[in-house]
Amino acid sequence: MHPLVITGLRASLAVIALGALAAQLLIVAITGGALVRGELPGPGVFHSAAAIVVIACLQVALVAIWVLLSMVQRGAIFDERAFRWVRVIAVAGLVAAVIVGVVCAHIGELDDAPGLILVGGGIGLVGVAFALLMTVMLGLLRNATVLRHELEEVV
Repeated sequence: MHPLVITGLRASLAVIALGALAAQLLIVAITGGALVRGELPGPGVFHSAAAIVVIACLQVALVAIWVLLSMVQRGAIFDERAFRWVRVIAVAGLVAAVIVGVVCAHIGELDDAPGLILVGGGIGLVGVAFALLMTVMLGLLRNATVLRHELEEVV
């Protein structure tokens, strides 16, 4: 892979990670301020915590992508260690989607908003599809790794 592509992707990942961290800090500051003033109802704390966890899932996936990029740069992507990082991305995406779906359903029930419940269900479905896609990608990586090892033995 061209080094410029890897550098550009790493720069993008760094900007996304900084934005995610800023969002987490902002959520904590806003939630903390509202708690001190007594303006935040009980579900608000739950929703804020859920948002922080969803952003943390994004950050975990970013770290996994960074590690996979490093493996690509070294030419070591066809290694058993890569499988673990692909699984991490799949699980992080699934967890984030399930949490967003549950929060949307909860808010939809509180505010009597059936559309929001449908959106939450859709997000949950997209998360399951993403996790399944990453599982397929993991299978392809596993097959490519086996084929590469067989080719190395032949050569």
